[in-house]
Amino acid sequence: MLSSVKNIPKENNNVIQLAVVDGKLGVKPKIRYNKDGSVDKRHPNKVSGVSSEVYPFSKGEIKSMINVLNKHIDESTNDNQRQIACRNKMLFLVGINLSLRISDLISLKWNFFLKDDLTFRDYYKIQPKKTKKTGKFVSLYFNYVVKKAITEYIEQYPIESMDDFVFKSRKGDKPVSERGVWKIIVDTSAEAGIEHNVGTHSLRKTFGYHVWHNAEDKEKALVMLMAIFNHSSVSTTKKYIGIMDEEIEDVFNGLNLGIDFV
Repeated sequence: MLSSVKNIPKENNNVIQLAVVDGKLGVKPKIRYNKDGSVDKRHPNKVSGVSSEVYPFSKGEIKSMINVLNKHIDESTNDNQRQIACRNKMLFLVGINLSLRISDLISLKWNFFLKDDLTFRDYYKIQPKKTKKTGKFVSLYFNYVVKKAITEYIEQYPIESMDDFVFKSRKGDKPVSERGVWKIIVDTSAEAGIEHNVGTHSLRKTFGYHVWHNAEDKEKALVMLMAIFNHSSVSTTKKYIGIMDEEIEDVFNGLNLGIDFV
């Protein structure tokens, strides 16, 4: 039985410490703490007993995030720092408008968006990494915000090769890592005063939540999102973008039993 596992090796330079977590043997989760001693819930690794759920950005929070990102650009002390700040703003705007998982988002190259003459493609078909075995492709279209974010960036930092990654790392020609994007999102949200849990998946969830929230026909929107996200059911999509929690809150807030007598 896993619960009776003994003599688990301690961590050193060559050994990863294992532990029994929730009845399963696995890599011991690294718990990070805030300065006040509480568990840092924003840490990307799943920690037993700590919710790893991340949430979409509201309209007001999107504005706050952009304000902080613009502040980073304005306060840059050198061109390299400014370019990174501009990249981060472009990454956030493209991320919340394109519906991709972070692994697919950071893999994008300039030829995904642009033709050789630097005009935008009408759309692009992509095969998400997570669903590659199914052979499914998703068609993605570029709205005004995506085009504006990219255009503003390349006007300042011209493209050297269409095969370059859009969201390049600080060093070398590789894309920024998932961990790197997570840190950008979390640090920016903290500076923006956003208190709920966010992460890289918040970008994709933000797209889904606002598509549903702004739709007149919400059931149709859910069906469309199910197709875009490659989900197996509408119920999965509802849960994914947090609609069920909002509906539950509405049930409680809309009842008010005994209001006429208090």
